[in-house]
Amino acid sequence: MTALVAGLVLWAAVAFAYRFLALRSLAQQCAPGPRPVARPAGAAVALRPLRRAGAGSEACLESLLSAAEAAGVEVVLGVEDPADPAAALASAARERHPALRCELRVARGPAGRNRKVANLVQMTAGRKADLWLLTDGDVRVPPDYVARMAAAFEAPDVGFATGPYRSVPARGSASRLDALLTNTHYLPSVCLAARFEGVHFGLGASLAVRGDALERAGGFEALLSLATDDYGLAQRVEAAGFALAWAPVVVDHVLEDEGWRESLHRQLRWARGVRSVRPLGYAGQLAVHGAPPVLLLSGVALASGGPGWLLPFGWLLPLGWWGVQLAHLWRRRAILGLRASDLPWLPLVDLLAVAVWAGGLVGSPEPPRA
Repeated sequence: MTALVAGLVLWAAVAFAYRFLALRSLAQQCAPGPRPVARPAGAAVALRPLRRAGAGSEACLESLLSAAEAAGVEVVLGVEDPADPAAALASAARERHPALRCELRVARGPAGRNRKVANLVQMTAGRKADLWLLTDGDVRVPPDYVARMAAAFEAPDVGFATGPYRSVPARGSASRLDALLTNTHYLPSVCLAARFEGVHFGLGASLAVRGDALERAGGFEALLSLATDDYGLAQRVEAAGFALAWAPVVVDHVLEDEGWRESLHRQLRWARGVRSVRPLGYAGQLAVHGAPPVLLLSGVALASGGPGWLLPFGWLLPLGWWGVQLAHLWRRRAILGLRASDLPWLPLVDLLAVAVWAGGLVGSPEPPRA
């Protein structure tokens, strides 16, 4: 029993230290810094592959077109199926920006497992650019997005840049918990990795790549068979001799009310993707989940039948764990989009994070659906 308690205490201490550093890293890695005043050097093109049209799709697309127009860069929108509602959405958006150079390409991309990449291939066929800016169809960008992403390429050896994103929920409870999982666990962990390990990965919601770096990495065609195309592109650019950079531009991943099944599927798809590219690191993630050791220690204390002073410890330990964590999260509520009504859900979110991690241990990674 003594060895068990000692092991649980060590586990809880490691998890606490990890959460503390992750939330500190969140504040540092998402700090925007001074606003860039220069436009991207050379020819920059913003790419937005589209598939389907949800309640938030129009606002997401509008944010990109407005940001591109303000920065004077070209936009290419891509849809594989002419019957897809996204094609009509894109056409209407182009009409609202007559001064913007914006092309809509509707064509079936090449054969391949990853249809989002296939769409990018048909969008960029016959085109050249000094800088490609890539965002997903469900992403809303800030007005100065282009300038801030381009600022990451001031060093000539930088060939690729990526930045953080937070999920914005719809009204449903599944969407709310989905967003909280991403914002309170995934986002801080990514920021911690970027701070201490450096950038050796890509986040598909928002990334940019130099044109020559993309060519030397094999182009988008080299990613057609990959489930984790963002990570694969980052690795290929780095292998081609370029540096990777972190761009502290927080974009919004706008969720739809898709229900519990779809929300869980997305979280598991991300987890399996991480496991597929970093298997040892993924296995070690169990050590940084604090809910299991805290609850087990609480149970041991309450069931021990030992000295009376030990019983209050059984109740105070989980209260202390979540109390300290909530205080740190609340201090960063502006970055996380956290509301007071979210706080009671966070213990459940901690447990769901463990469940998603366990689910990610099995199953094959899947490519994005768009």
